[in-house]
Amino acid sequence: MAKQGMTTREEAAEQLRVIRSMMERATIFRALSGETALVGGAVSMAVAWFSERRHGWAWAGWWLGGLAVVLFFYAFQSYRMKSNQGRPFWSSGLRTALRGAFPSLIAGGFMALLFVRSGNDVAAACMWIVHYGLALLAIREFAPKSMVWLGWGFVVFGVASLASVTDVLHVDQQWLMHVNSSRLMAISFGGFHLIYGGLIVTTGKREEAAA
Repeated sequence: MAKQGMTTREEAAEQLRVIRSMMERATIFRALSGETALVGGAVSMAVAWFSERRHGWAWAGWWLGGLAVVLFFYAFQSYRMKSNQGRPFWSSGLRTALRGAFPSLIAGGFMALLFVRSGNDVAAACMWIVHYGLALLAIREFAPKSMVWLGWGFVVFGVASLASVTDVLHVDQQWLMHVNSSRLMAISFGGFHLIYGGLIVTTGKREEAAA
């Protein structure tokens, strides 16, 4: 209602400002997500190796520790990039993105820990995978299109994995014999992130060379 008094030129200027802001956020998000995805994928592969024969809270502890390492790396890279550009770290864009992602992350994390407590690590892994994908989809307005596809990849893989291990989908039992929580996490958080990060970094370098 407050914008009814704006002239056509002012409305156009406001729309242009919003579009530029969103494009800028997406560009920064893309640069940070590529590097963080590579680190996150590598850390996930390492954690999957060390947690392979662990169960319950010992298994969850390894993955929560890996999450802390990746979050620290992302925060450091984001702070460094925004400092170089003279921008505040705790920006409105970051706050808005976090508000969008937090509901899925909190719900998924809580349900996963409930499954860990009950001794079902595979279901816990599926909860983390699905809700992480939902969190990525929740911030689609601030992220590049490639991250939306990554989000859908996590959601589809997590739902299919949960359906397989609960026998909703009838799959080859030989395949199920080789499935465990660490391997599901390695495929998704490890493999998906390494592929995504590699594509983002290589395409970014090609774009810079072309420019």
